[in-house]
Amino acid sequence: MNAAGLQRGRLTALALRAEDLADSGQVAEQLSLDAARHARLTAEETADRIREKFGPGAIGPAATYRPAS
Repeated sequence: MNAAGLQRGRLTALALRAEDLADSGQVAEQLSLDAARHARLTAEETADRIREKFGPGAIGPAATYRPAS
């Protein structure tokens, strides 16, 4: 926006063009433009690692746990 000389401009659209894409199995990590989705996927991966290490009952919804006394 600075290059176009806009002041307080608002970005209303974004267009991307992709060429020479690789198969998803050949890349280390898929890029995401959705930060909330990326956060959910990261949390899901972390929960899976905890379950692998400590068992299926190690992590779950907070509502299922009893209050600490």
